[in-house]
Amino acid sequence: MMLVSLTEEIREYALDLGFDGIGFATADPFTGLSQALQERKEGYSWTDKTLQLSQAAEPRSVLPEARSLVILLYDYHKLSFPPTFLGQVGKAYLARLYFSQTRIFGSRVRLFKKFLEQKGMTIKMRPSLPERQATVRAGLGTFGRNTFVYVPGRGSFVGLTTMAVDADLDGASNEPKTRCPEDCNRCIEACPTGALYEPFKMNPLRCIAFQTYCAGNIPGCPPDIPPEIREKMGTWVYGCDICQDACPRNQKRLNQKLPLDAYLVEIAPQFTLERLLNMDDQFYLAKAQPLLYGYIWEKKFLQRNAAIALGNSSGEEALQHLAISLQDKEALVRRYSAWAVGRIGGKRGRALLERQLRLEHDPEVLSEVRTALEKL
Repeated sequence: MMLVSLTEEIREYALDLGFDGIGFATADPFTGLSQALQERKEGYSWTDKTLQLSQAAEPRSVLPEARSLVILLYDYHKLSFPPTFLGQVGKAYLARLYFSQTRIFGSRVRLFKKFLEQKGMTIKMRPSLPERQATVRAGLGTFGRNTFVYVPGRGSFVGLTTMAVDADLDGASNEPKTRCPEDCNRCIEACPTGALYEPFKMNPLRCIAFQTYCAGNIPGCPPDIPPEIREKMGTWVYGCDICQDACPRNQKRLNQKLPLDAYLVEIAPQFTLERLLNMDDQFYLAKAQPLLYGYIWEKKFLQRNAAIALGNSSGEEALQHLAISLQDKEALVRRYSAWAVGRIGGKRGRALLERQLRLEHDPEVLSEVRTALEKL
């Protein structure tokens, strides 16, 4: 009778749950990450209140008795995405890789965690485990110059879930490496905000994805999206895929003929920028939140992002919708709507801003209106 090892049991159960790969790494400190965080602490200081990245280089700060790291892979590019969403919502969010108790991905993670606990293990997960570094250490992938992890045959379109456990699972200890050609800078050249400023280095404070969900929303993050970043955000309302879409290592995946995601096809006609901008609570709870939950827990931030997108992408026809959002109860929505009106401009845009100047009482909104008028 052939005995199945514990790691084989764990691997088979993970695949049975629908994960696309699993690996094991040692729980030793990530010295390279520690050095990088020290060198770039100014750009990551916002994480101290939530993600605790300052501790990320030491898995045992999450679980003192940690002996191994378990890394789960989920390929989120197995189904096609309706064109309506591309350029507006990042593919990882379209795939709904959320840990919520009501989402299928969260259910997979909980079932896997329960399985490990039934094997007698103590498990700790987020917030400060270095998922990309752990994935490379486990030998599951290599780093791209855009800082994403690339998995053979799947590119960088993989969701990563890492758990620290108190069991010895014969984890690997591979050194970080890359398969990117030394002369390739496609991702850096494609990044409109300069967030990717050197190979393997990214400034999150200039990242479009970061701005869509972090600014003003997550404790410790900057309170506002800088105007110079807003102008370069295009139509992104949640996340960004620009550096991944530009990468030669991803082109095979991007050009594949894939089955449709039936859920996305069903809801796509309802997701317009105009609808998001002026959505009511019912639409937010029933439609927007299940798809765009992740890091955004208040409707006003999605409305803010939709206002920026309309300002960047639309002509005067969008002003009728921005005229409505200028009367929104949330000052944040009115502020960014004023910016968007100024971005579109024209006689009608000026008239809307001048009217807002007479009606508005919030000092921050008034400041945004005046700035917009000065630029017209």
